[in-house]
Amino acid sequence: MNKKMVAAAAFVVLAAGLLFLDNVSEFQRAAIGGEVTWVITPGTRVEEGSALMRVAALSGGEAVAARANARGVVRETAVAVGEQVKKGALVAKIRKE
Repeated sequence: MNKKMVAAAAFVVLAAGLLFLDNVSEFQRAAIGGEVTWVITPGTRVEEGSALMRVAALSGGEAVAARANARGVVRETAVAVGEQVKKGALVAKIRKE
C-alpha cells in the first residue's frame, strides 16, 4: 500500500510539473519557408501576432514567416539571418506572461 501511495504522489507531482512547464514556454514555428532576412532578438517582449521572423519573398521583398501565438518574452531563437528554413521549423521560444 505504501509503495502505491508513493508512486501515485510522484505521478501527481510530475503531472503538475508538466502542466506548469507547458504554461511557461510556447514554441513558435515557421508558417512558410525561405531564406531568413530578419529574426527577433532574444529578450524582446512580444504580443500575440508580433512578427518573429521574416524571409525573402519571391516578389523581391520580405514576408513574415512566423508570428507569436502568445504574449511574453522571447527566450531564444533557433534560426539566424541567411539560413534556409522550412515550413514548420522551430523559430523561437516565448516565455508566456
